[in-house]
Order: sequence, then structure tokens, then C-alpha cells
Amino acid sequence: MMQTISSYSTAYKGNAAQVRKADRTRKDRSVERVLVRIAAASLLFVLLFAGLSLLTGHADGERPAGPSEAEQVITVGSGDTLWEIASSIRHEGDDIRRIVFDLQKRNNLDSSELKAGQTLIIPLSS
Repeated sequence: MMQTISSYSTAYKGNAAQVRKADRTRKDRSVERVLVRIAAASLLFVLLFAGLSLLTGHADGERPAGPSEAEQVITVGSGDTLWEIASSIRHEGDDIRRIVFDLQKRNNLDSSELKAGQTLIIPLSS
């Protein structure tokens, strides 16, 4: 009688109880992997949402009160700066830095950066 060598191998060595236990362990590991992925995705979503909610734009700020009779509304043109606008309404002896600060405060601006088309409330020149 001749014997042949087989390269076939089975993963099921042992009795049926051991096979069922191995299947349960494999299923438990796959469930754990899915739960870890869901937890990681949830954490990523929460972190992204929190990060984006911290970002604020200029449009979120409060609008300034309407202009009084001693003020006028101007529209910022392309290339205009707050410093140029302040120097155009400056009187002799006025500190330009104070005028820029007052314009920022009056218009609820965080910085001296302006955008074309933006409206500003400035005092009338007398």
C-alpha cells in the first residue's frame, strides 16, 4: 500500500465544542473591532464639530447701532484701508491711532482689516 502526502490542512482540529468556542472568539473579536471603529469615528466627529464651532467669522459679530445725524455710512472700496479712511477724516492735531481705534470700536471690528463692499459708520467731517 502506498501512502500519499497531502498538503491539505484544516483549521478544525479537535472536537465540536472547541470549534464552537473558536467561532465565538472570532465573532467576539470582530464585534470588538466594529465597536472600536464606531467609537473612533464618533470621537473624530465630536472633535471636528467642536473645532468648527470654535471658528467664528466677522459675520457672527454684533452689528453696530445705526448712524446718528453726526455720522455717515460709507462703503469700503477695493484697496481701501482703515488707516486711509481715518486719515481722510482726521483734523489737524488729531492722533491717527486714536481715530483708527474709535472707528474699530464704533463698527465692532476686531482688526483694522477691511473688505471691499463692507460698510463703515464714520463721523461727518466738520
